[in-house]
This record gives sequence, C-alpha cells and structure tokens, in this order.
Amino acid sequence: MSRPRLRRLLPPVLAGLLVGTTVGCGTSEPSASPPAGTSTTAAAVDTHPVDTRTLELTDTSRATDPTPGEPGDEVAGRDLPTTVWYPTDGEGPYPVVVFSHGITSGPAAYDDLLSGWASAGFVVAAPTFPLTNADVDPVYTDVLNQPADVSFVLTQVLALDTTAGDVLEGRLDPSAVAAAGHSGGAVTTIGLLNTCCADERITAAVVLAGTLTGFGASFAQPGVPTLFEHGTADDTIPVADGRAAFEAAPAPKAFLGLREATHSSPYGKPEDPSFATVLATTTDFLRSTLSGDADAARALQEVLDDPRRDGLTDDQLDG
Repeated sequence: MSRPRLRRLLPPVLAGLLVGTTVGCGTSEPSASPPAGTSTTAAAVDTHPVDTRTLELTDTSRATDPTPGEPGDEVAGRDLPTTVWYPTDGEGPYPVVVFSHGITSGPAAYDDLLSGWASAGFVVAAPTFPLTNADVDPVYTDVLNQPADVSFVLTQVLALDTTAGDVLEGRLDPSAVAAAGHSGGAVTTIGLLNTCCADERITAAVVLAGTLTGFGASFAQPGVPTLFEHGTADDTIPVADGRAAFEAAPAPKAFLGLREATHSSPYGKPEDPSFATVLATTTDFLRSTLSGDADAARALQEVLDDPRRDGLTDDQLDG
C-alpha cells in the first residue's frame, strides 16, 4: 500500500506529545476517585479460560530504519513478535482484536485488559513494534509505519484459522475484526481508519487516549463503529485532543470521558479506579459490534446514557 502522504505529516509534534512519558502502563498515578455512573463489570468477562502464545513474526517485505532521514543503517525486515491471548474452550469461531501498545511500552503492560477481552470470547493479538517498544530508544516517527505492521500481523493471525493442527484452526472469524490501541497505539489505530492506511478487514475500533497528530483527520468512508475513551486528567495527550479525534471521525462512534483519569494506568492497572470501567465498556462495545451481543449493547448504552456522566459522553453509535 502506498503511503506518500506520511512524509508530509508532523512527526516533531508527535514526539513532543509523547516524549518523556511512559505511554504504556507505567508511571501514571491512579485517579483519585471512580467515575460516577459507570458500570464496573461486563457480563461476558471470565466466561472463558485463557491461554497465551507468542508468534515470532517478521515482515520481510519492509525495512526497519532506526534513524529516519539518515540513510545507510536500515535493516531488512520488521520483527513483530506477537502475543496472542485466546479462549482455550469452545470451538468458536471467535472475533479477532489486534491491539497496538503505546510508545515505550509493550503488550505485557496491558495484560489485564487484553486477557479480560479474551476471557469474554475474543482472540487478541498484540505485536511488539520494533522501534517504539519499552526495550529500545523510541523512534517516535516510526508510529507512521505501524498501521502496516498491524495489517501484516492480522494477515498472519487470520491464516492460523486454516493452518492444519494449529490450536486456532477453524476458531477465528475473519469477518469480525477490531483494531484497538492506547496512546501511540491509538494513533496507530486511527491510521488504520485513515485514507492512507485503511484496512478494510477492520469492522470496529477502540481508541484509548488518542490524538489526530500523526495521521490527521482524513478518515476513510464509510466509518466503522469506533469507541473513543480518554481520561479527563490526562496530561500527556489532553482530553481535548481525544474529543477532536472523536469529532473528526465518521459515525457510528461514541466518546467516553473517564473522570479524573490519567494517561496510562486506567488501561493497564486494575487498581486504578477507572480500569474496571475501561474493561467493562470496551468489552461490551466489542461484544456488541463483533458478536452481535444485544445485552452488551444495552449495558454500554446504560453507561453512555447515565445522567451522572453529563458532559462526559457523546453517543453517535446509531450512525
């Protein structure tokens, strides 16, 4: 897929937003009090026992460039080791969620969230990106290459459905695929919904603490159902930036503000007062959009309609 527009974006701004922070689930403190009027459990969570595996994936068609703009040190291939959480019972087929981690983070930082999704009946695949993970000096502009990484990983994971003898053989639903991500991974997810990098296999999306910086507002049409969540006390990517991304996206969509929540811990630390709300609402959204679960749709609607959340939600899921 051609991406000529990416060179004209504003990578210094992206770095300015994220530099000096732990964008995964590291240093942010839990919010002071739980958001009012939100559900804290999703009925489908813990329905299935869960196991994990790691896929050692490399996209040999592309290169990894640790110093963009300085030719000569590119490395052939993009290594994308991918952690997969999956239900160990039942035959499926299960919807697939591809999750993108934040800069200076990795899939393990979101284990409680992603394993929760898997226990609700999803196969969740989370690549470790080569130049923005917790073990490297981050190359912030490499976020612009990550939508293609996600598309590659999705292709490899879906191929397991027809791989004889694989534990996921015949257990994946290629017609029900969501992209999700946090912070830099939310930017990646927005990229996957953008005209530059849209992946038509994606039928739903979850954007956690996202921003238009990086890919801009050129969303592909028609839109896929997208849930935006953002902490009102996020001092890394302000909640106004998250709302701007929501406003620019085509319907169907919903925005959920997390009262007093910070940038990282609501999405990966169960002790954070907002984590239970994030797990419940994202699970209900995914169950509703990917599995057609009417009860999950009603549970999410109750949160979005709760009058105690006045000013914190915007629901346009009906298109």
